[in-house]
Amino acid sequence: MEEQGYIELRVTNRDNSLSPKDIDINEIKDFISDIETFLYPNRKEKRNRPHISYDIEKGSAKHKFFLPITAVILFNGLTSEIKNRRNLDFLDYKRQSIIDKFQKKALKEGYKIEFNNSMQNHPTLVIDETTDYEMIAPTFFESEFYLYGEIYQEGGKNPNLHISTSKYGNITVSATKEQIMNGEKKTYKPYGVKVRGKKNLEDDSLSDLVLLEFIQYKPLFNQSLLDKVIDKASENLNKITDVDTWLDDIKAEGV
Repeated sequence: MEEQGYIELRVTNRDNSLSPKDIDINEIKDFISDIETFLYPNRKEKRNRPHISYDIEKGSAKHKFFLPITAVILFNGLTSEIKNRRNLDFLDYKRQSIIDKFQKKALKEGYKIEFNNSMQNHPTLVIDETTDYEMIAPTFFESEFYLYGEIYQEGGKNPNLHISTSKYGNITVSATKEQIMNGEKKTYKPYGVKVRGKKNLEDDSLSDLVLLEFIQYKPLFNQSLLDKVIDKASENLNKITDVDTWLDDIKAEGV
């Protein structure tokens, strides 16, 4: 079994009166979620992360996480580097956003948050009301996406189409006259569209979408066809040792 250690966020307020009973369960939930994301930012890392246990102790309010020493080393390195550099520019967007969230909490609640761990006898990072690390990571990424739903409007002086999706609601996509006029009329029909545009890293919203191509489909369930596809694929699927990882590697961005 791998050597274990701990990381700790010690939270004090302006008059040093804070104790564990003053911490609301929603705030505890936020601390737990934020630390998990700081250590394991993406979905694949979260799924494969080691066991983490939690406790809250006296001494103001100490949020303590018990986990393998490799995770403690990562936490120690990241927080020490933030302190030494006095900026966040080396971190990915999600980690920057977690530190920014702690800064906002410290300012709003009058908190002082000390980042400690079992490898050091002093805080590797301190965030309080005066801390002002600027987020400089991009807030979006550009990629290609697949949208599925009903096209409810198309055309206009500046050609575009409007598609209603289950996850994002009504989405506007820029297009050309030729793309819209080619083939049958698509209004009020279920369609898929392949688009290029931007996805916001903070709220997952899409913007600046441009149509690449239409993908007509019929969302009807066909049990017989499904059974045939499963039978055909089963032989090769049985050779895959980690199906979840394989699916993550091949699937496209879709909504």
